Amino acid sequence: MGAVIVSAAVATANDRAECGEKRPRVFIASPRDGFVSEKTSVKVIFGSENVQIVPAGVVNEAEEDKCFAVGHHHLLVDSEDYPTSWIPFDDNHLHFGQGQTEAVIELKPGTHTLQLVLGNPVHNASFSINNFAGQGPFVSEKITIEVASSE
Repeated sequence: MGAVIVSAAVATANDRAECGEKRPRVFIASPRDGFVSEKTSVKVIFGSENVQIVPAGVVNEAEEDKCFAVGHHHLLVDSEDYPTSWIPFDDNHLHFGQGQTEAVIELKPGTHTLQLVLGNPVHNASFSINNFAGQGPFVSEKITIEVASSE
């Protein structure tokens, strides 16, 4: 068993060297940190780089590029921590299992935090990307927005 672990670690180090800065990344394209909404409906646009966004359950090799991740977005709303394995199904962890890249969410007036996490085909934040063993989670920076109105 120890030899398998050592082999996986070597493969991961080699793959990371090959990929350089070309790493999977998710981010919130809109709104920006500090945004103030006059409405309770807030449009959130999900961004990604070196990620192939697919519906949940779709197992796909990432365009023959081992530096890419394959998965779907999850939006964390007012969540203190991000998941490092299974992503819960609750009001703070919104699943976009159809491969959506944007959503309109309803928020109560007040201050809220938003953060994206990429989930694999079975809603897990931990990844094994092609030859990359044990990567992830791929998580955006957390942003803070304010809903000023109950309109």
